[in-house]
Amino acid sequence: MQFKLPTHKKNSHKGQVGKVLIVGGSEQYYGAPILAALGAENSGADLITLFLPSEHIQAAKTYSLNLFIRELKKPFLSEKDVAPILKETAESHSLLIGNGVGKRKETKAAIIKILAGSKIPTVIDAEALLPEILAVNSRGRNFILTPHQKEFERVFGCAATPENAKRQAVQHSLTILLKGPVDIITSPDGDLYENKEGCPEMRVGGTGDALAGIVASFISQGMDPYAACCSAAYHFGKCGSVLAKKHRWLSAYKIISHLNVQGSLIKTSRRLLSPKFG
Repeated sequence: MQFKLPTHKKNSHKGQVGKVLIVGGSEQYYGAPILAALGAENSGADLITLFLPSEHIQAAKTYSLNLFIRELKKPFLSEKDVAPILKETAESHSLLIGNGVGKRKETKAAIIKILAGSKIPTVIDAEALLPEILAVNSRGRNFILTPHQKEFERVFGCAATPENAKRQAVQHSLTILLKGPVDIITSPDGDLYENKEGCPEMRVGGTGDALAGIVASFISQGMDPYAACCSAAYHFGKCGSVLAKKHRWLSAYKIISHLNVQGSLIKTSRRLLSPKFG
């Protein structure tokens, strides 16, 4: 099986695919959900709806002219937001939740209710990676987890190893993208891919948020979760590696800004021999 990028029919139109819903942010953290949205935008998503606290809306508008902004009821995700967010999922092809939401008890309760009610593929990242989410994956195969090592250990209570990632993915019917120097991607069917693309310069904050946005974008455009995770990790890592040859330091925003220009995720990856995974 070879790496792929989303493909579209010649007669497809705006909104037919590629509608991503992103929920994130709190008083302290505004950059994470915006970087996730920019990751989705620059990897082909058609329409992106972003739920944010009111004080961060202007920042989001500054970085993109293409986002549909929805205001959270409070300066953080609360249970008052559950109904409007679930209503929005009916018009979306994928959901990304967790980036910068913080650790409030009320926020955690809202996350669980949203995950329990979501019927679309849902990428779960950052503070939404809670042990309790395993109990609400009743439909199976709908959840895509994108943890780093400590988040994996927090959710599953075991070491972040390829063997454990594969075991947990099968046991809980999840797709897992375990981020690290070597990314480990596992599927509910027991597939495992080790992504070695990337570079130390990508260790900076925000790259995980951007990657989660790319995963959500690829899924919204019709890719299955495992293929979307493998392709996103590979192409995003390759983009960072290309930029690191030209720049001493990288930022998540700098990488995102180069996704669709020379040295980018798309143009670079299509000139490369597609590696195999499975």
